[in-house]
Amino acid sequence: MKQNIAVITGASEGIGAALTRLLIQQHNWKVIGLSRNLEKLKFLQNSLSQKRDCLKIYACDVQDFAKLELIAKKNNPADFLFLNAGIYNPIDARKNNIEDYKQHMHINYLGAVNSYEAFLPKMIAKKKGHIIIMSSISGWIGLPKAAAYGPTKAALRSFAQSIRYDLISEGIKVQVCSPGFVETPATSKNNFYMPGLMKVDDAAKIIYKQMDSNKFEFSFPLTFSIFMKIFSILPDRLSSFIIKKFVC
Repeated sequence: MKQNIAVITGASEGIGAALTRLLIQQHNWKVIGLSRNLEKLKFLQNSLSQKRDCLKIYACDVQDFAKLELIAKKNNPADFLFLNAGIYNPIDARKNNIEDYKQHMHINYLGAVNSYEAFLPKMIAKKKGHIIIMSSISGWIGLPKAAAYGPTKAALRSFAQSIRYDLISEGIKVQVCSPGFVETPATSKNNFYMPGLMKVDDAAKIIYKQMDSNKFEFSFPLTFSIFMKIFSILPDRLSSFIIKKFVC
């Protein structure tokens, strides 16, 4: 039986690491894991015990398109591309944050585009594939401290919405995942209450389950996601009043 191959960016921690473990340990996938942090990748690989050979690791910054292309050329076509690498730094918009804004855009958005461009050609060549792009509920509505992060997630959502029209004829399925709060190194930076905060392994299980669904966009946890979706279409005067009252 053919072993499915996944390419996961941001594989060394958080949702990327959790999904890597799930695919390999429970579903017998082979994973090509990319991250800037080689030591964390090695730790993840060693934690897989007898299945450590199912994880092939590369230290790679998603801003480095040439290296991404080289990795793609060295490996068999991916069945599944999980565009997950990203950063999050809370922003005080009253201060000068130009470097933070640039870094978020270069890593979160353009890094996903670089990875997409590098691994897509082999998917197109075999007329088959599956891409999930990690967005966020912060891509639905502007939230406090997310002035650098939120716009990149909105851009990724729009990117996913656009590419699906061209890729459907190539046999490539596109989905976008827009989670709420998940226990990761990124959310550990928040100093406010995070409703519906989920365990990272639970998030990975939901993503795996949704891979077989026909949903274009999915989000979790369900109750909080429904609330935020409704919230995002409220008149701005009302939504901003509620945010200022209960979050700021």
